[in-house]
Amino acid sequence: MPARAQPAPPPAKAHTHNHDASPPKALLIACAALVVFALMGVSVVRLTGTTHTSDWRPMTVETLTFRFADAENGAILAINDATGALVHRWDPATGGFVRTSLRSLAQKRDRNGVGQEPAFALHLTANGNYILEDPSTGQWVALDAFGKDNVSEFDKLFHEARILH
Repeated sequence: MPARAQPAPPPAKAHTHNHDASPPKALLIACAALVVFALMGVSVVRLTGTTHTSDWRPMTVETLTFRFADAENGAILAINDATGALVHRWDPATGGFVRTSLRSLAQKRDRNGVGQEPAFALHLTANGNYILEDPSTGQWVALDAFGKDNVSEFDKLFHEARILH
C-alpha cells in the first residue's frame, strides 16, 4: 500500500499591522500655517506695490544723458544729449552688449509709441555700478548684473563723455 501524504500544516496567520495612515495633526497645522503665511506675504507685496528690487536712485552720484542713433552702415552712435557732440561710435559687429541693452529698452518704447529722440540716462552709483535708464518709459537695467566685461563698454562711454563735457 502506498504511503499516505501527510496533510499540509495550516497556513500561518498573516500578521496585520494596525497603523494609522493619516499624517500627524501637528504636520497638517504646520503646512496650513505655511500656506497662510505665503499668501499673506504675497498679498502685502501686491497691495503695497513694494517689490524685491531696491530703489537705486538715491545711490546715484552722477548721471549723463545720451541719445543713441543708428548710422547708415549699421554703426551705433552715442551722442551727448546736452551738447549734441558725438561721444562714441560702435561699428558693426562691435558693442554687442550695448546693442542688446538698448534693444531691450527700445522694445518698451515701441510698445508705447515713443521714438528714438528721448535721451537715455546712464547713472553711476556710489558703489561704482552703472544703471541704464529710459526715463521716457521708466524702464532700467542694472548693467553690472551682466559682468564687468559687458559693463566695460558703458564704463568707457561714461568716461569719454566726462572728458568731452
